[in-house]
Amino acid sequence: MVSPTQVPAIGIFRSVIPNWAQPFITDIKNVRPNDTCGFRSIAVGLGIHEKLWPDIRRAMQNELETNEGWWRVMLRKEDKRLYGWVHSNIPYSITVKPAPPSHWFSVPSHGHVAAQIYRCVLVNLAGNQTESYFPLRIGPDLIPDPLVIDIANWGGDHWIYIKLVGDFPVPTPNLNWERSTVPATLE
Repeated sequence: MVSPTQVPAIGIFRSVIPNWAQPFITDIKNVRPNDTCGFRSIAVGLGIHEKLWPDIRRAMQNELETNEGWWRVMLRKEDKRLYGWVHSNIPYSITVKPAPPSHWFSVPSHGHVAAQIYRCVLVNLAGNQTESYFPLRIGPDLIPDPLVIDIANWGGDHWIYIKLVGDFPVPTPNLNWERSTVPATLE
């Protein structure tokens, strides 16, 4: 285990990372702080370069378009702007600067979509909203050893990637998981 003092960037981000998680941190990647930082953080968590964030955003948009009926029902009380994002004419390329806030990564909506697409557990370690997002349409038997991607929101509009190792506790699932998941995922 690496102590928090061995990770140089932890001092800056200590205020948003829960105390229980700090002993498990081995790395923090402060991705480029702009309107694409949430997608960049997920790219880093997947082990690819943050500059490939348009691929992450495009995959999420494709998932929402392909399964719109399902997601619209699942996210009925969630982030209403998600569907404006899917159906807007604003491309996901870096040529649009800055992207409007409605196109930024947000939880819980984007957390659920990312977990579904990448068959991972996405953990949001941001202070008062610490929770986990699991795939909603696939059961654990299909992903017996899922990738865990840990991210945190710092300062309200900036996401960072955090690498946790060891037997760290996984935060409580977002309430949508039990309410909206298909039966196979509860097994």
